[in-house]
Amino acid sequence: MNISDLTDMVPGLMAKHPSHGWTMASGQPDTRDPILDIYPLAASDRKAQVQIGLEIFFLDFAGHRTADFAYTDRDRVEVLEQRLELAARATLGPTRVTLYRVDGQIVRSTMVIDPDGPDREEDTIMTTTGHFVARLLRRQVLPEVLDFPAVTA
Repeated sequence: MNISDLTDMVPGLMAKHPSHGWTMASGQPDTRDPILDIYPLAASDRKAQVQIGLEIFFLDFAGHRTADFAYTDRDRVEVLEQRLELAARATLGPTRVTLYRVDGQIVRSTMVIDPDGPDREEDTIMTTTGHFVARLLRRQVLPEVLDFPAVTA
């Protein structure tokens, strides 16, 4: 399996999300690590990005960036599907993203989908070295909370 095989699966996987549109942001589907912009049709400015790799799949939403890993063909398809699902859920909201910054740089982030509801799902990036260094040097880590209400059609 290669990158173009995975990108060929995107239309079928995104068909499971009829409330969303998507575009290939990085150009040609056969280029290395293509990036998809995923957005609700009712709020096209609320975008998430999914970067498709052969082993590492990234998700970016509102400054929150996480990765998932896959090393076999079956796992690659599953992880791609999970990243697209998470992107769709995050963009629909309600979603809360908390960015922790030191000197303007994000050193940690948390994304919580449906933070006050029954389908709460949390996605946290591991604390970076910058976060540990800031704490060691007693530098202030400033949280920034971004709330995205549910998208209504």
